Parts: sequence; C-alpha cells; structure tokens
Amino acid sequence: MSRADGVLRRWNPHGWIRLHEPPTGRVCVAGLPGSGAARLADDLRRLGLDVVSDGPAAVAVVVFEANAVVGHAELALLREAAAETTATVCVLHGVDERPDWPAIRAADLEILHRHAPWSEGAVLLPVTARPDHPEASTLTGLRDVLTATLRAATDPRRARAAVVAGTRLMIEEEIARLAQEDDEAALRDERARLVASARATPAPDLRRLQVELLHETATGLRATATAALGTLEKDGDVAAVAVVDAGLDELGARLTAALTGVAPEVPPVVLTRTPPPPAGVRSLEDVLTVVFGASAGAGLGGLLTAPFRTLPGWTALPVAVVCAVPAAAALVRVRRRIAHRDRMRRWVTEELAVARAELDTWVRTGVHAAEAHHAAGRDRHATRVRDRVAALDARIARQRGERRVRLAACERDLAALGHPREPTSGRMRRTG
Repeated sequence: MSRADGVLRRWNPHGWIRLHEPPTGRVCVAGLPGSGAARLADDLRRLGLDVVSDGPAAVAVVVFEANAVVGHAELALLREAAAETTATVCVLHGVDERPDWPAIRAADLEILHRHAPWSEGAVLLPVTARPDHPEASTLTGLRDVLTATLRAATDPRRARAAVVAGTRLMIEEEIARLAQEDDEAALRDERARLVASARATPAPDLRRLQVELLHETATGLRATATAALGTLEKDGDVAAVAVVDAGLDELGARLTAALTGVAPEVPPVVLTRTPPPPAGVRSLEDVLTVVFGASAGAGLGGLLTAPFRTLPGWTALPVAVVCAVPAAAALVRVRRRIAHRDRMRRWVTEELAVARAELDTWVRTGVHAAEAHHAAGRDRHATRVRDRVAALDARIARQRGERRVRLAACERDLAALGHPREPTSGRMRRTG
C-alpha cells in the first residue's frame, strides 16, 4: 500500500471502500423536506435511471428550492453528498413556479463558490416539468446530464481523483480547525488570574495597627485612671475598684477584637490583677497619728481648762482628759481615711501601670506573631501560585506541541496526496 493510499484509508474510509468496490451506476437524490426531491426521484426512475435515496452511489443529485437561496442546511447536505459520491449535480427545482428564479440561481452560485469549495465540479441546473420552458432543462435533459455524469464517474481515474479531492478537503478543514483552535485560552485566563491575585493580595498594615493599639491603650488607661480617682473621692474605694476592673475589661476586649480581626491566631489578652489594700490595716503612721492626736487633744484640753486654773490643781485634770480623748479619736479617724485614700491612689496608679506594661507587651508580641503568620501564609500562597502557574505553563506548552504535531502530520498527509490537478476538459464543468 502506498503512502497516499494509507492517507486515503485513514482520512476517508468510505471513499477508500468505494474505490475498491465495483463501479455502480446508481444516482442518489437528496434534498430537504419540501424541496421536491422525492417527486424528482420518482420521475428519474420512470425515465430509466437507477435512483436510490440512500446507500452507495456514483452521482448525487442535490435538490434546491427555487423560492429561497441556499443556507447552512443545504450546504451541509451538499457537503455530505460530495463526500459520499464521485460527482455531484445540483438541481434548482420548481423554476416554473417562480419567475424570479434566475436571481435565486445567481445567489446560489455565489454562495456555492464562496462557501462550498468541494462543489467546484458540480452542476446547478434549473429543472422544470414543462417541456416548453425556454430556459430551464426538462426531466429528459436532466436524465441526459446524469447519464453522461455516470459514464464519467465510473472512470477509475476520475473516481480516485474525486476521493483524493474530498480527502484533501478533509485534511485542509482539519488544518484550518487546528489553526483556529485555542484550547489554551481558558488556561491562559486562569494563569493571568493567578498572577494577578498573587500581586494584588493586600497585606495588613500591622505596624500602623500596632501604633493605633498602643495609642488606644494609653488613652484608655488614662481615662480609666481619671474615672477611678474621681470615683474614689466621691463614692469610696469599692466603687473605684469596680471602675478600674470595668475599664481594664473593656479596654482588653477592644484590643483583642482589633488584633484578632487581622490575626485570629493571637490569644486574647489576660491581665494580672492585684487586690486593693484593706481599709483597716495599721501602720507606723497610725501610731504617730495616735501620738499626735493625743498631744493635740491634751493641748486642746489645756486651752479649755485655762479659766479653771483658780481651782485646785487636780480639778482641771479630768476636764483636760475629757476634751483630749474625743479630739484624738476624731483626728485618728480622719488621718486613717486620708492614709487609706493615699494607698488606694497608689494602688490605682500601680494597677494601671502594670496593666499598661502587660498590654504593651501583648500588643507588640501579637503584632510580631501576626506578621510571622501572614508572612508564612504569603509564602505558602506564593508557592501554590508558582506551582500552579508552572503546571499551567507545562500544560499549555504540551497542548501547543500536540497541535504542532497534528498540524505537521496533516501537512505530511497533504504532501503524500500530491498537488491537486487543474480541471481538464474531460471533467464536469464548473458550477455556474
């Protein structure tokens, strides 16, 4: 088997089989519903032709309607008929019912020449059943044309030339399809989206967030200190402790929400709390206060007993004692309250100072952890994008290579079939 025969067998198995079967004198009549193909087939049978509607045939008669130009359906039917037979005759049926059929025929010819290159040797005959029609062929004339076409189609050389021409058309259509094929469009779009997403992924401005959180920490603690000290002066130490606890809880919740919003892996803030100083504690100041209170009370008693100094000496002593004891007790109570309030102020200051140190450390540590987490996530995403882009590039290159291989195979098959020969006088005349 020659290389050309191998190409014919692979690309056009029906044509290959037709070349190796005994020549047939059959005519296949095909047409769309309503075109009159069935009636024309019956007329040709009555005239003695071997007409079939399906199966192997040497000549195909494709029936077009005279009331409309050919469309995609007619071209597809003509394409199928040309691939299955050696010669094709196109018939414009029903011209006796349309006076403007010459314009329809001219438009059909233009469409056939432009969109049906396989119909180069086809004949477009206007056919009528009226024997006196001046321009159209009669059924007898169509029979004579088909008889001559059948004689030419049974020539082995012509049959092989027709199969080769049909096979060349198949290969050329495949080459055109491969040239216009763009299987990589979706892959290129996905690659562009991946690259764009890798470039456009915004990283959180954690340093700016750190500055904002530290500023919010200082502002919140300052507001809590002001509120706690004011409450201490107005409502006492219990209310001041409640203000401190509420302020620290609220500030910790705000900071946790702000930082975990961009870094969910950061644990919530937990502050160290110390109990406030007890109110009844005794210290060295209390002893000094008692001494100073007794001295002040004794002096106050002496001042009050000065008018009674004319009495005996021991008589003024009870008066001095009675006056000194209440004065000393009142002074001790006042001094203890002042001392406890001072201790509460120091406790508030120290509690908020410790809280600020812990909050500053938590914010800085959380921001550092968030930066490390986002950097790791960015690296993982970049790695995934890089691997996917590399896989897409390899797939695009593979598909391009496969398409180049198929195109090269098609070109080799065309070269094996040889160059198409120019139409000779023995061939059917060109359409139109």
